[in-house]
Amino acid sequence: MTFYERYINGNTEEVYQEIYALKQDAFLPENLPEIEKVLTETFKRVAYNLDIIYKELKVFGYLFKPEPIYNFDKPLHKPLPDTAILLEKLDHAVKPFGYVPLSMKFFYRIVGGVNFVWDYETNEDFMWDMADPIQVAS
Repeated sequence: MTFYERYINGNTEEVYQEIYALKQDAFLPENLPEIEKVLTETFKRVAYNLDIIYKELKVFGYLFKPEPIYNFDKPLHKPLPDTAILLEKLDHAVKPFGYVPLSMKFFYRIVGGVNFVWDYETNEDFMWDMADPIQVAS
């Protein structure tokens, strides 16, 4: 079975370990399309799970920014229409230092952005001490 078929069948950890073991060979033309299918499925699941977490946090009375103006302030937002262009710009900016991780690119393409930071402007008393909210700005 392929990486993707095994991933769908629940062998997620083994698939991740095998992809990791490929190292640079993961980017070879014979491997990359299958790995991209796994990443696509992974980040569809991430988006789905973040949506569930967001809804449950609202039920608990978690304080998100009430009327966010900017995407980075929104608890969840879908990928931007120009994500591909923005990723190209990011690649160019990072190139002198290294590479943008493939997983980050898939996050931006499929999930978009997430900001589960507590709204301290409304209430300084954070609901859960020592909690570390999820935040990946677009």
